Amino acid sequence: MSIRDGAGKSSIAALLARTIQQHRDDRVLAIDADPGLGALPRRLGVAGQTSSLQSIIAARPRSWAEASPHLAHTETGVWVLGAQELTHDAYRSGAGLLSRYFSVAIIDCSTGIGSPLHQSILSSAHAQVFVVPGTQDGAVSAQAALHHLQENGHNPVVALVAHTPDARDLLNTDAIIVPFDRHLETGTTITPDRVGAATHTAIARIAAESFGRAQREGTL
Repeated sequence: MSIRDGAGKSSIAALLARTIQQHRDDRVLAIDADPGLGALPRRLGVAGQTSSLQSIIAARPRSWAEASPHLAHTETGVWVLGAQELTHDAYRSGAGLLSRYFSVAIIDCSTGIGSPLHQSILSSAHAQVFVVPGTQDGAVSAQAALHHLQENGHNPVVALVAHTPDARDLLNTDAIIVPFDRHLETGTTITPDRVGAATHTAIARIAAESFGRAQREGTL
């Protein structure tokens, strides 16, 4: 999640899904819940129109064989659902139908944190990643949102994404810095081999910290 467009949350979501898939033998799902941008499938290399949670709800699959035709599948093994306008009730219904087939799901939220859909996703998530652009303005605007999240019982991992080579940690010392990466800045399909080693390390830290917090806080 993020409160700023262009912060890099779809890139972080895509890299998290791929990183987690590398370390698991079971299925990992990436859901695009941002109908305004819908960048997650493209970042994961899924071409053309993809199915959405709405199609899953309509189909009401009773088995993996019935569910899998509604999902795109990347070369790296991540399953993908595209973006469409959602209500919080539709999200809960669709995510509930799919939860029996996946052990991990990464949700790419739309910008913001205050809508009923945001609240539905946040309340059901085992962990949250708050993506902040590595600029002075981005860091300042994120402070109030982070305080609001913490007041409402959420303890997100903060990912500070550098958009220039000289960006610094402007938010707090607990943020995980995702360094400037020329490949990610292109906004095209992410090719893992072209992503810098420091970026892969930062994403691995975000994944590990997310699972660690979920375990420590008893949400897993």
